[in-house]
Order: sequence, then structure tokens, then C-alpha cells
Amino acid sequence: MSPSPEIFLRKRVKLLGLETDNPVMDPTGARFLAARIKAGVAVGTRIELVADADGPSGLCAGDRGVVDDINERGFVRVIWDRGMVVDIDPDHTHFRPLAS
Repeated sequence: MSPSPEIFLRKRVKLLGLETDNPVMDPTGARFLAARIKAGVAVGTRIELVADADGPSGLCAGDRGVVDDINERGFVRVIWDRGMVVDIDPDHTHFRPLAS
């Protein structure tokens, strides 16, 4: 015999003021979420450049690194294995995630 539904409705797991699954997202949080989805990788993911990067960064196809941050404009900050930290634009710099 299962307990009645009223028992489940009276019991709260979280305190009212401390909920983390707030149904309302502020604009800054929404921009960060959209940027992370657009980038297609998560912080901590190892990536490899598929083509040479534009600009004076010196990055070339085959360079590998770890995603350190994704800012709200969608730029991906990568700590490269060659010792550099460079922000890349996923729209103009093609990369692929590596298997972990």
C-alpha cells in the first residue's frame, strides 16, 4: 500500500529561500547560457584546432588545449598545450572536441 499524495505534498526537501531551480533567469545568466550552448563545448573540454586560426595568435591546425572559460559574447578561452592562453571565436576558428 503506497502513502497518500498528501504526505508528499506536505514534505519539502528544500527550504523556500534557498531553491536553486528558480523558474526565472536573469538576463546575464541567459546570455552566458546562450554563449555556452553556441560554443558547443563545456569548460574543461580538450579541443583541437581543425584549421589555422585567423589573426596574430600563431595558432595552427592540430594545436590542442583545454577550454578554460566561455564569456557572454561566446568567445572560448583556451589554455593551449604550447603554453599560451588565447580566446577564440567559434564562428571563425574551427575546432573539434577530443574524446576524454
